Amino acid sequence: MNKIRSFMKTPKYRENILPEIKRSFAVIFFTLLYGIGVSWFIEQSAVPMYTGGIPGLAQVFRDIFVKGNIIEEASGDIFMSAFIFVVNIPILLLGWFGVSKRFTIYSMISVIIQSLVIGFFPTIDFGLNEPTHALLAAFLGGLLIGVGIGGALKYGTSTGGFDIVAQYFSFKKGISVGHISMVLNIAIAALGAFITGGEVVNGVAIGAGLIFSYTILRTIVTTLATDMVHTAYNYLEIQIITENPRELIDNILHKMGRGVTLSKVEGAYSTHEKTMIMVVISSYELQNIVDLIKEVDDKAFVIAKPVSRIIGNFKRKRIA
Repeated sequence: MNKIRSFMKTPKYRENILPEIKRSFAVIFFTLLYGIGVSWFIEQSAVPMYTGGIPGLAQVFRDIFVKGNIIEEASGDIFMSAFIFVVNIPILLLGWFGVSKRFTIYSMISVIIQSLVIGFFPTIDFGLNEPTHALLAAFLGGLLIGVGIGGALKYGTSTGGFDIVAQYFSFKKGISVGHISMVLNIAIAALGAFITGGEVVNGVAIGAGLIFSYTILRTIVTTLATDMVHTAYNYLEIQIITENPRELIDNILHKMGRGVTLSKVEGAYSTHEKTMIMVVISSYELQNIVDLIKEVDDKAFVIAKPVSRIIGNFKRKRIA
């Protein structure tokens, strides 16, 4: 036991093993939230609603095949599970060769869990069987999906699908593909509304416009929740005011591989001279630098500001 405790205090454990343990638990927990948001709320809503990305496409193709009597409605969840897994295979290969092997491995774990939750996990009936309950389903489902996506990105992984494509283009081309994701989600909402519009629930015909509107509402909630937890493809300017700059600077330079700019500042109340460290990072590195700052100087004053554009020598890094 003493050997284990001693090992847990070593730099090797804190810098190499502990982050992987945290990332493993994070990918499991946040993927479960994502899957529950889809299967327990979006799928259970009396008003049909669609999620985004690959699971959203799975919903659309399932509804097309059910309408065309190609598959039975009872096997729709299993079809979605298989669709999510199969379609993610070429995307995972893109991530493996074009992004990061570690990032792709964790994303693959997420895809497997996601497929199992949506296809095989038992669902809890929250009584969302009336059209008047659709607003609640859209809000809660969108919230869980957004927290799941944002939490996975925060810890250096993803829920698979379009997140991997976005990371590929962000890393290789230095551009965000958020607008493409938005167009895809709108197309899924429109196509799903066209397919399922006119269904009768408890004697009430559910129009395509209502389905589209609730799906867009779900998308907005998901986007806001993702941004609150984490935004993976933006940049941040970090200002750190500290009285112990030397070790902090060394850690940022060598552990994070980021350059820093120093300024001498003075506290107006204390009149003590301090150092302000300025560094620009990708926003998915925020948690890493916060942990690093707390480890060295838990009294440091830290400001994080969004950066709209970077011109010059800035190294773009993989998420994991």
